[in-house]
Amino acid sequence: MPQNSAPAPTNSAVPTRSELASASEALAPLVRENAVLAEELRDPVPEVVEALKAAGLHKLYRPRRFGGYGLDWGPHFTVSERLARECGSTGWLVSLVFSHVMYLGRFPLEAQEEFFASAGDDAVLASGSAGGGAIRRDGSDWQLEGRWAFVSGVNVASGVMVTAREDSRGPISHFAILLPGEYQVLDTWHVEGLRGTGSHDVVVDQALVPARRVLTIEEFASMSPPGAAIAESYVHRVRTWPYQTSWLVGPLLGTARGALESYCEQTRGRTGRLFGEPIVSQVPVQVRVGEACARLDAAELLFEEVIRVLHAAGAAGEEIAGERLLRLRRLMTYGSRLCTSTTDSLAAMMGVTGQKASNPVQRLYRDCRAISTHIELNWDQSMAPTGKVRLGVPTGDPLIDGDSTSADASPVLGKQI
Repeated sequence: MPQNSAPAPTNSAVPTRSELASASEALAPLVRENAVLAEELRDPVPEVVEALKAAGLHKLYRPRRFGGYGLDWGPHFTVSERLARECGSTGWLVSLVFSHVMYLGRFPLEAQEEFFASAGDDAVLASGSAGGGAIRRDGSDWQLEGRWAFVSGVNVASGVMVTAREDSRGPISHFAILLPGEYQVLDTWHVEGLRGTGSHDVVVDQALVPARRVLTIEEFASMSPPGAAIAESYVHRVRTWPYQTSWLVGPLLGTARGALESYCEQTRGRTGRLFGEPIVSQVPVQVRVGEACARLDAAELLFEEVIRVLHAAGAAGEEIAGERLLRLRRLMTYGSRLCTSTTDSLAAMMGVTGQKASNPVQRLYRDCRAISTHIELNWDQSMAPTGKVRLGVPTGDPLIDGDSTSADASPVLGKQI
């Protein structure tokens, strides 16, 4: 089927932001009840995944022609923040893994049709970029092999998108969509934070991938990828990096808020071990709680500004470059520091009680800390480009240095790697 003759959208029931928030609120008790089980399984809990899908939270950025909502950018922040208060891993699944479906909208219609025909209404796309993959031409198709780490939610996914290199000594050159049977999942996820995300390794041994499911980095990173011709939403036309980085902010804020809520709930009934006085009467405790609220208020404002700017730029079809790109990086990374400092403080204030693995404050602290270690939130890498620009030093990133003509072909893609 030609790309300019795509079928008309079939899903007219598109929820509002308020309705999605209500759905997340209704799911919160189930997520809370299964938070410990998710850690024990080291994978998303099937009952929870089914409930999330029943609420449609995996359809936020799926094209409407394939039964999705095709929403503008932002609702992943709202829904994941609420669920992450109960379980950081579930917030991560909803915000990050469920949003990967946006990548499919960048591929040709034939690739989208093939994926959704295979996956059906439960379609979820996992993604792997850490590690390595080698890709080479094989007639009109591509031969792919490699191993990728940290593929979150892979056991609940309908397929995986991976990165690969045509030149083993060069940068990433291609993106490929794999369907079940073309890859193997290795049980490798043994960690302290985000235990329930099932971020296992994926291995591919000489898979033959049809050309429709392979894009060069120039095609994928462009603001006019192959799928743009049939895109129903600007989400499938933007440069993805600034947008995908914002997947982290909902789980960050949610885990920190959840830790604060749990701390306050537990502390209301705590008494001093020596004198039996109510802990809530201690002024330092009161001050620390007030400080925690202030930090998270500030983080929320920063993150909401990030979402606002991303939506405004996408809706206007504008490139996010230069100072605007640097500012987004600063806001997200500084907000991350506010969230982690809050959970650090709360866990420490609970003493030995707060170190028990079964304590929600400890679990959410570990989840928040794990999120903050993501490469996109690395403090030095996020702040150094701003310092370079202000000091008159080139960053080497065309989107920051103003060389927009080479931006599509750049392996940097709006970030320092």
